[in-house]
Amino acid sequence: MATSTRRLLVVFLSLFVVTVVWNGLERRRTTSRERTFDKIDTEKVTQVELGGKGNEVTLSLRSGRWMIAEPIEYPANETLVNNLLEQVEELAVTNLVSSNPTNHDLYEVGPDTGVLVRLLGGREGRRRLSEFYVGKMTSDYGHTYIRRFGEDDVFMAKGLLQGYFNKTVSAWRDRTILSLQPENIERVELISEEDSWILARRGVFPEAPDAPWVVRVEGEFVEADSTTAASIVRRAANLTANDFPSPAEQIDVDRNEPLHRVVLYLVGDVSVGINAYPKGEDTSRLWISKDGDDTIFIIYKSTFDTLTRSSSDLVAEGNP
Repeated sequence: MATSTRRLLVVFLSLFVVTVVWNGLERRRTTSRERTFDKIDTEKVTQVELGGKGNEVTLSLRSGRWMIAEPIEYPANETLVNNLLEQVEELAVTNLVSSNPTNHDLYEVGPDTGVLVRLLGGREGRRRLSEFYVGKMTSDYGHTYIRRFGEDDVFMAKGLLQGYFNKTVSAWRDRTILSLQPENIERVELISEEDSWILARRGVFPEAPDAPWVVRVEGEFVEADSTTAASIVRRAANLTANDFPSPAEQIDVDRNEPLHRVVLYLVGDVSVGINAYPKGEDTSRLWISKDGDDTIFIIYKSTFDTLTRSSSDLVAEGNP
């Protein structure tokens, strides 16, 4: 065999061996990556524990309803919890970035820098399904660093994930104040220092004019502006808080002297009352309470102003 042929054969065999070895390493890396982040069946998740960056929250599924279990007991925002579980369900881990534990803080996937996500299952939420750290976003703004708890490997995952997992307790709370069907509201009553009125549907008060909506001002019923009346009823039926008081905030509220009191009278002789109080020197927001509920909500004054329209705004055009 010619010398040149032997040399070509040696080069070919060498390249073949290198290729086989490289492919074997790639397969092992891929297998390891898939094993590191197994597919998570979120239907089995009954508890989510989130920790790190000062936000320690436990979310628990109780009788089909997500609740905040720690650090307070309160209904959770179902939309935000479902968004979190959707991100877990669709978690797409791509490249292995580092296997060096000294880089954990660099990628913000360490105990002091990352957001620890613990997913638990079972009736009492004790069976551990998955546990991982969510770190900072990558420089391409399209991925997030992620690391499974107890392992050194840091990976990239598609999407910007921190916003789904790293929230304050206040953000996780259900901000619903009222959730009613507008058609079930028969009348609305406003009591305040500046103005007082009663807004009612046709037929609620037999002595009122025959109009879709009527308003009583200074003891007399007149036809109400239907567009304004419908706007008030829609706002009252679906009233949402903008925030909750922080643990450090001083809530100075005399529940016997609200700035505004709005009472909704529903079909079936049911009533719901909400009260607004000044929020100290913060004139842009109000404290809100609901009858029979100790919770204090915070709402923007501009939002609540929809419910406290002046009586002159309610009167239909052409009425005195």
